[in-house]
Amino acid sequence: MRILLVAALLLLSSLGPLGIPEEVVLVSVAEPLPGSLETQWWEWTAMDSDRNQMHDALDLALLEEQFVIDGRIEVLVDFDHMPTAVDEELLTQGADFEVTWRFHHVPIIAGFVEVYRLPDLLALPGVVFLTHDSPVRLMLDGAIPEHHVDQVWDLGFDGTGITVAIIDTGIDANHLSINDMDDDPECTAATIQGVPNPPCQKKIVAFYDALDDSGDDGSGEATPYDGHGHGSHCAGISTGTGEGSEEAYGANYRGVAPGAQLVGVKVLSDSGSGSFEEVMRGMEWTIDNQEKYNIRAASMSLGGVWVSELTQEQEERVTHVANLMVAAGIALTIAAGNSAAYGTIGTPGAARDVITVGATEHDRELAIYSSKGPTHEGVIKPNVAAVGSSVWSVQNDDSVSGEATYVGMSGTSMATPMVAGIVALINEANPDLSPLMVRAILESTAEYRWLSHPVRPNNDYGWGFVEADVAMAEAELIDPSINLSLDSNTPQVTHRETYDDGNSTSEVNITRWFVRQDGALHFLKGGPGNASAIEWRNVLLYDSWHTLAAYDGDFSIPLENSGLEPGNHTLWVRLAGPEGVSAPVGITIHLAEPLPATGDEAVLPLLMIMMGILVAILVSASIFLWRRSATS
Repeated sequence: MRILLVAALLLLSSLGPLGIPEEVVLVSVAEPLPGSLETQWWEWTAMDSDRNQMHDALDLALLEEQFVIDGRIEVLVDFDHMPTAVDEELLTQGADFEVTWRFHHVPIIAGFVEVYRLPDLLALPGVVFLTHDSPVRLMLDGAIPEHHVDQVWDLGFDGTGITVAIIDTGIDANHLSINDMDDDPECTAATIQGVPNPPCQKKIVAFYDALDDSGDDGSGEATPYDGHGHGSHCAGISTGTGEGSEEAYGANYRGVAPGAQLVGVKVLSDSGSGSFEEVMRGMEWTIDNQEKYNIRAASMSLGGVWVSELTQEQEERVTHVANLMVAAGIALTIAAGNSAAYGTIGTPGAARDVITVGATEHDRELAIYSSKGPTHEGVIKPNVAAVGSSVWSVQNDDSVSGEATYVGMSGTSMATPMVAGIVALINEANPDLSPLMVRAILESTAEYRWLSHPVRPNNDYGWGFVEADVAMAEAELIDPSINLSLDSNTPQVTHRETYDDGNSTSEVNITRWFVRQDGALHFLKGGPGNASAIEWRNVLLYDSWHTLAAYDGDFSIPLENSGLEPGNHTLWVRLAGPEGVSAPVGITIHLAEPLPATGDEAVLPLLMIMMGILVAILVSASIFLWRRSATS
């Protein structure tokens, strides 16, 4: 009998507290690299929107005379296996393909083909995808189609009515790409700057020199100049008309929003140096003149050069003014920096509300120099990425009057005005959008890409590579009279995570909103507009919007039956109303399992277990006593 009692006690102790099993830690299996043969990426890639086995950029290139030469075009041919000399012969015999190179790390053969033989090329065994291969992709007119900006131009948007502020080394008013709006050869700095009624519409509508010894009175009437050239290059990327580039270079170095006007804010000297004070002075002037010149976008390709990892707090003074600029109605794009490593985005790029921009090559791969987040507060940066390498634009040349010289430059400095120009296009399409709405549109429509962590957003690309045409389509759906925010009482949790980009390893803090599977995310509606539902979707999946009706003004997302497993998730959330939807808000959450049951819920199972054990003990005791009495 004693043995039975001991067994019962051992059974109870083995159940653990309230019978809750210990947590099981799952080990994730490494996935194949994106774009590798194992993934069969050609079957689902977003690069082929019409599913014709050709990159969308190749479809566009076939319409451009500069890419189709003597009826032939240069392409990269992808195979479903690593090609050999036999495949070279197959291309030659089957499609009259002229081979120029066969790669051995990627399954690609490069060369020329007659345009009319493209269907024959695609019909050959093993051929799965064609990509345009052209040397002009390294120039600005190559960056334009990479971001699908030309498709936005086709819709009639070019930034008209919007002003972009270039906060930099100044702007060259003599350059033909940025001196006037209509490329009139009669327009020069002498005929339009400082002239009450100029003969043509000038592009640079105001100029402010924040340098201490300039004596600028803040009227905006100072004569624009740029003794360095960096600011002029950025201005051309954002809004340049490209005048003279076709004749001199055989390529159209047109900016993203050629219909937009410019405000020059000189905060750096002709040697490219400056101080926080001078930068903040220029930023304040931009805030003061936002309404006067309708400044809706600003580009700042600059940053603190002193220990960036120590200038990441929101209290930093330049960072604080940057957030003020956003609050004043200016969508501020800031370069992430060129320090390459993780955790190197300092002031002002670390500012919470700005659009921090990383840089890519023309193939959308992250540029090796592009600085990465997060801040040591756990804020993920950059927000988005854009082409920044070998971008051709305005070259400042004071030795020539009315010059049309152009030059290629690389850096996040070039990616930043690219995004500022796209902001101008979006503002033209929907003028009532706030800067944070514009940022949300850019983020939610960007192409998802990653380098070291397959999460979104990440500290490499942010939300991804900017795509102007998708952003424009989204902007036209937005009802600016409604917005939403997560309940400020939502708790947060910070995890220590390791990032490895192949060159270096860094441990960083990542902060997420905390919620349990049996809980809910609660949102607050803002703005005067009407909203009747809340919608959400998982950003990492090909997910559709899930719509939940709002009752009595309660905009909540219950997670119990959401289908989301415990772990880290990022959701896009928006409100829906009769006039459209709100700009989406990205919510990064850590979803935890429900807490163990307490109170009556926990007592009942325990009582049932104990009753079962007691019955077993009593039955065993009865059998024991019966046998004992039977033998006596």
